[in-house]
Amino acid sequence: IKDDHIFYVDTSLAPEKAAIEYKKAIDTHFKGEDLVFDLILLGMGDDAHTASIFPNTSLVKDEEVNVASVFVEKLNTYRVSFTAPLINKAENIAFLVFGENKAEAIKHVIGDEQKDFDLYPSQLIAPIDGKLTFFTDEAATKLLEE
Repeated sequence: IKDDHIFYVDTSLAPEKAAIEYKKAIDTHFKGEDLVFDLILLGMGDDAHTASIFPNTSLVKDEEVNVASVFVEKLNTYRVSFTAPLINKAENIAFLVFGENKAEAIKHVIGDEQKDFDLYPSQLIAPIDGKLTFFTDEAATKLLEE
């Protein structure tokens, strides 16, 4: 990957300012065109968070195609994250989910017909025109029904 295709969040800035500057860098790279990434790789926490979209935080309800800052109370820190609408514009989205501690989360994210985004934010990830792929191990999927 070329260096000019890698963007870093400036952690020396206040979180809100860092999110704004990061979004500006991405906008500049895309030269005003639609923000559609070729590939976004995501992990999933045992609480079903992804990116820094944690359960019961403001980013769960954020409907803007944006980069945003959010305070994550359980971690007592701010995070900078893509919003779900920005992630969902990608051509390809891949979740990398490994370990038995993720089994309950992935059961709800993949298996629940009735969605609860506040509890399971990874359920927000649903590509608009792209492809969603899960890379897992057996331990992470042990609670999924055949």
